[in-house]
Amino acid sequence: MKKYSLVLVTLLVLLLAGTAAAEVVELRIWAWLPGSVNGDIFAKYLDEFHATHPNIRVTVERGSSEQQLVVAYAAGAAPDLTQGVGPWATSLGPKGILLPLDDFIDGPNGFPRKDFIDDLWSFSVVNGKTYQLAADSNERSLFVSAEIAANSGVDVSQPMRDWNDLLAWARKMTKRTGDRVEHWGYDVNQENGGSRWHWVWLNEGEIFSPDRTQAVLDNPNTIEALQFAGDMINTWGVSPPPGTGGSKTNFKNGLYAMITTASTAVAELELLDHSFYTIPGPPGPGKNGYRFSGATSSMIGIVSSTKHPEEAWTFLRWLMYEKGVDFANDRKGIPFLARGLRSDRFMKQPWNAFATSIMTFEPRNGYITGVSESDWIPHFQSAWDAVMRNQAAPQTALKQAQDAINARLAEIFGK
Repeated sequence: MKKYSLVLVTLLVLLLAGTAAAEVVELRIWAWLPGSVNGDIFAKYLDEFHATHPNIRVTVERGSSEQQLVVAYAAGAAPDLTQGVGPWATSLGPKGILLPLDDFIDGPNGFPRKDFIDDLWSFSVVNGKTYQLAADSNERSLFVSAEIAANSGVDVSQPMRDWNDLLAWARKMTKRTGDRVEHWGYDVNQENGGSRWHWVWLNEGEIFSPDRTQAVLDNPNTIEALQFAGDMINTWGVSPPPGTGGSKTNFKNGLYAMITTASTAVAELELLDHSFYTIPGPPGPGKNGYRFSGATSSMIGIVSSTKHPEEAWTFLRWLMYEKGVDFANDRKGIPFLARGLRSDRFMKQPWNAFATSIMTFEPRNGYITGVSESDWIPHFQSAWDAVMRNQAAPQTALKQAQDAINARLAEIFGK
């Protein structure tokens, strides 16, 4: 009898083990690949997740690609989760490719939305639905060369209140020897795209109407922003003309004393042992200021065709909420969780400027459902370049760009 009982117990153990193994849910994700810095960090978190959630297995199938995801979704071969960038909610959510997360976020296994800063929701919520969670932000601030500031008599411990102070510093830090410029005070021209929008928003200008159906580049604050930028080049001579070179490259080599750029530059500069300070904003004269919300950060969403939405949410919540601060810090990014911005890391240089910007200035971005950036950015860029080259007045260049963008929006929206 004992022999038969032992056999039965052994069979039962084997049966239960087989059942447990069969209940492991396999999730496929397109994300950072091992062998890269972000891929190796992600792999470390996957190992930790698997150790604490033995019934869920997440496998990185390949790197992320928006176009290939659309093709795979149409063919019924999409992954369960995908990593991407901020605008994916706008481009993929309304198409039904990304699963709305609101029932999960506001459900029993969710979290309080107020635990995240407004930035996250500013580009993850589209038409009232939340399609993604973002890992970390690449907030913009002013970078100041410590060496040039010291040699120019600029006291960086004094607060920079607005663009008038920025201009005063730029005048001190612009150095000429005859016709040769040793270093420019500030590169107002910046990179194409987000940093230029950021300049407009710091002056509380607008690019689109609140309902995102019309360009409003004739907004007085937008015109004033481009006028101030153009004057720094063409009137005050403290900023280089277009075509002088890359903003970050020339900051690194000492040709530019100040630039406005994203927080991702911190790691690059520290790697070069480049001494610098960061300063929030600054806003336009007499303005409180808005800012670019860091929407180009890495996001993760659940693909709507997944057969395992609950398990996919368990992983997404664990990585972005439970481990959100640690994951952002390990990636040298800025967490979207408010508690992360109150940590010791963000109480001192260079990170305190980014936390201050986030807590001070309202978030803005230029993403519109159903509208590609290529439908409007070239017109905005042309207006910017014309003003910087002193080829047109801001109100004229911006009005021309506005008319062209609105004509294109009318085509898209069928008006």
